[in-house]
Amino acid sequence: MFDQVCYKTDVGKVRPHNEDAVKGYKNQHCSMMVIADGMGGHAAGEVASGMVINTISNHFDEELKFEDPEELRKWLKQLLNQINQEILTYIADHQLSHGMGTTAIVAVMTKSFIALAHIGDSRAYLLSHQRLRQITKDHTFVRKLVDEGKLSEQEAKNHPHRNIIMNALGVNKDVKFDYLVLEHYNLDAILLCTDGLTSMVDDDEIFGILSQDKSTEEKVNLMIEMANLKGGKDNISIALCERLEGSEAL
Repeated sequence: MFDQVCYKTDVGKVRPHNEDAVKGYKNQHCSMMVIADGMGGHAAGEVASGMVINTISNHFDEELKFEDPEELRKWLKQLLNQINQEILTYIADHQLSHGMGTTAIVAVMTKSFIALAHIGDSRAYLLSHQRLRQITKDHTFVRKLVDEGKLSEQEAKNHPHRNIIMNALGVNKDVKFDYLVLEHYNLDAILLCTDGLTSMVDDDEIFGILSQDKSTEEKVNLMIEMANLKGGKDNISIALCERLEGSEAL
């Protein structure tokens, strides 16, 4: 598992309140990082993202462990379905919360594998061999157009509908999430973040910060600072897990 972990959230420069939520968990068997980016008016987004954190907090304890990726996948599927139903029930009971929902990205690190569950447009990046790569695929309208060959990557960055999400918790009765497993790896860092970072700071700039000889917390602070300097148009949430130089590779 990783030596250094830091997670933070920031309201940004434009939004009146923070609808993101981020948290980390650790026991002797595994560690876990969770980010949720809520949406919906009348503070409903904040409620939705909070449900993600609260539900996972209620199920993570000192004895929790996963023997293999399939056991973890089933555990995550059960929790994500529970959260989804909680959001749908809340919407039914609160008329003003119509349109409420949240993205969710969960990274679980054990001694033998890493796995990620992903819904929405929050992202996971891996840093390995001096290369940063995004391993999640945004569940957005423009990403669909790019995959269909109807839009270039450059056009997608400035598309007027780039913020339209095609998949999130609280939107449909059936939950569909991407599940990624890394059983054999040699990683220096894992970065989870909301689009409040990636809509303001490009991948090369993120890589530049991660490559600096600074502490994990300093790197997280620098990424948030850069996003805010560039306008801070959305809430910014980051979870960064790093392996210290010289420690055993994952």
